[in-house]
Amino acid sequence: MVATTEHKRHTLEVTPRSELGGKGAEKLRKSGKVPGVVYGLAKENLPIELSATEAEHAVHSGAHLVDIKLHGAIEHVLIQDVQYDHLQMAITHVDFMRIDPTHKVRVKVPVDFRGTPKGAKEGGILEVQIAELDVEVLPLEIPDRIRFSVEHLEMHGLVHAGDIPLPAGVRLLNPADQILCQVRAVKEVEPEVAATAGPAEPEVIGKKPVEDAEGVTATAGKAAPAGKKEAKEAPAKK
Repeated sequence: MVATTEHKRHTLEVTPRSELGGKGAEKLRKSGKVPGVVYGLAKENLPIELSATEAEHAVHSGAHLVDIKLHGAIEHVLIQDVQYDHLQMAITHVDFMRIDPTHKVRVKVPVDFRGTPKGAKEGGILEVQIAELDVEVLPLEIPDRIRFSVEHLEMHGLVHAGDIPLPAGVRLLNPADQILCQVRAVKEVEPEVAATAGPAEPEVIGKKPVEDAEGVTATAGKAAPAGKKEAKEAPAKK
């Protein structure tokens, strides 16, 4: 008997994967499929293959619990791990974990912070540090996401993990005092004003020598040594 939940689950058609290894996985991806594995409940690991499009649809929907259909039989599984290519775009492998509907599991559930904080009117912004909660819950009662309004938050207001109301049967695993988000002031960055020096005095060619306080003559910005007369040019030898 297939267990029912409030939300409709994705059902993924899978088939056993006969060719293992990197070459086999590469062939699958080129044919529009992705490799995967099903494990858990003290059963043997089962290498499988499934449609890449269906896998992406299930994963990107944010679903935790899905059903896999193998040879006409339905199994409830959790999407336990998803691997992507080097561009982090295409799914390259999916791990599914078999579950017992009567035993609780530990999963991460995203938190959807909604609304505009009061502190935003004072120039603040909402800074989210953690956008998911670690919870323990029965597999068939895993919420897709948890919504929480932040409209009441004043400037410097905080939301802790323990502030989030959870559905019945869901137990929080995060520390209750862990900060999830806060309203902080936006620091105005003042533009740096570079000190502007006055325009440099242009050098005047042929400028007359200027005598300093000691009566020493300086020309072209180079002072003659004090107390030393200029040497007379020696007469040329005949």
